[in-house]
Amino acid sequence: MRIYLLLNQPYPNGYALSKRFHLYAKGFVEHDQDVKILIPRPTDKIIKPLNNNIKGCYDNIEYKYFWKHTTRSKFFIVRRWHDFFGVFMAGIYFLTKKPDIVITSTFSNIAFFYWKVITYFLSTKFIREKNEVDFLNLSTITYKQIKKAKNKNRWFDGFIFINKQLRDYTNNVLKINKPSIIVPILVKDFKKAEIKINKGTILYSGTYVERKDSLITILNAFNTLVKTYKHIKLILTGSPEISPDYHRIMQIIKENDIGNSIEFTGYLNESVLQKFMSSSEILLVPKPDNRQNRYNFPTKLGEYLITGRPVLSTKVGTIGDLFTGEENIFFTEFDADSMANKIKYVFENTELANKIGENGRKFALKEFNYYYQSKRMIEFFNTIKIK
Repeated sequence: MRIYLLLNQPYPNGYALSKRFHLYAKGFVEHDQDVKILIPRPTDKIIKPLNNNIKGCYDNIEYKYFWKHTTRSKFFIVRRWHDFFGVFMAGIYFLTKKPDIVITSTFSNIAFFYWKVITYFLSTKFIREKNEVDFLNLSTITYKQIKKAKNKNRWFDGFIFINKQLRDYTNNVLKINKPSIIVPILVKDFKKAEIKINKGTILYSGTYVERKDSLITILNAFNTLVKTYKHIKLILTGSPEISPDYHRIMQIIKENDIGNSIEFTGYLNESVLQKFMSSSEILLVPKPDNRQNRYNFPTKLGEYLITGRPVLSTKVGTIGDLFTGEENIFFTEFDADSMANKIKYVFENTELANKIGENGRKFALKEFNYYYQSKRMIEFFNTIKIK
């Protein structure tokens, strides 16, 4: 079976969706499928691009950009041209290579319609991977927005949903009932040996956006903890400068004089990030309760769990449904005091924390195994009939 995955994020070094598509592809390859990841447009920033090669083979997965460079132009009109022509070239590529399956995630409605026409002509099964709710930044959506979302999701022969909530939303709100499969977050075991734990280290790896990942609340909780534990350190990966909450974040750090206890690492490659996660005493993924988080399933949670370190989260959405507090994860209410108290509890109950961390790892290896989930997807693809 020839399977192409259309990605609109940097690859092979990238973000959550890049990692998810990579594990899809890795599983397909290990099940003897012919697989390629295609990136229609340049995806990287001009300053500090994550990738420089427009094609290659990474972890036994072939990939290809449709442009001669990977970096986005600083000119608006050039970016629009790249977007348009990249989508067009991907369609031409399908016509020449005739894939059996095309999987995509987030592109424009025009792109979806264009690719649907071509895949229908080729009798190729056109699948959408859906890991976020439509209009995710809104608390509620109007009838007009529902119609717009329905129109954008109508072109597909089937869906890969990251959780039950998104499938129910698509079926019941958008009234789209196509063949579907639920594939949770995916993991690959990267833990090779025991790593020394740096006592008092708390790690957060996320977007620096309060609405999505609650960094403001984390900082307020950390400010409380510093008063009790002078030696603790908060490790923050990624780049805060691009966050809409950046000035507020820096203001909190300055006003509370906690900068010396916080380490901003910047963007880390996979191996270095894994070492940071594996050596931290506790890993944070506390999600605010809002429409976006009720429908998503954070990829980084799987990476956290693989380390065997204790994870602290809120019960929002899928996380609250799948995990059991004090068994394979620690739960906290979404406020700074509750978060600080639960982190204290983890610090002061090392044996229990280590046990829960290891239980979380076992759960992830069983439930989120990319090899097993890719086999399920291949079986699912074989059941789809093109209409």
